[in-house]
Amino acid sequence: MKNRAAWFLFASVSLLPALGMARPATPPAPVAAEPTLPPLTDSDSTFAGNVSALNGFEITISKMAITQAKRRKVHDLAENLLKTHTANQKALSALTLKHGLELHEEMSSDEQQIAEHLQTESGSKFERDFLDLQAQASSDALAMFQNEAESASDPELKAYAAATADTLQTHLTDTMKLGANKPSR
Repeated sequence: MKNRAAWFLFASVSLLPALGMARPATPPAPVAAEPTLPPLTDSDSTFAGNVSALNGFEITISKMAITQAKRRKVHDLAENLLKTHTANQKALSALTLKHGLELHEEMSSDEQQIAEHLQTESGSKFERDFLDLQAQASSDALAMFQNEAESASDPELKAYAAATADTLQTHLTDTMKLGANKPSR
């Protein structure tokens, strides 16, 4: 009996190094979901790409404002914008993936320069420029979303654009109440 117990212990211990050297199976590479809907039109794809880049810009400068804004109302607006644009990006990405379109949030070089310049500012200058940027971006985006809400070929994208246009109008109103300059058209 002792020999069996000793042999079993020896056998199980001698397998430990072999088990430790065994490599776990490599998990399969993630497979992109197959599109469930036909591709978006060129116009709808362009809209989605532009919105994705705009969301990236808005998320970036809203994060800055959360840490750099001095007035509580500007800070609160920035938190709301961050939350809204993050949710907006997730919804848009999910919608476009159904059509086989994967979005990227890279900002344009102009947006990157604006964000870098804004990063160097502080105090009331930062807040004024942040609010002006938000007002102009909301105004520009509002026209784009209203157009897409009328002309989108995909019904889900059309509904998304209409709902987001309402949100953009609220953002524009909120930034104007906090002292943003009237956006140029």
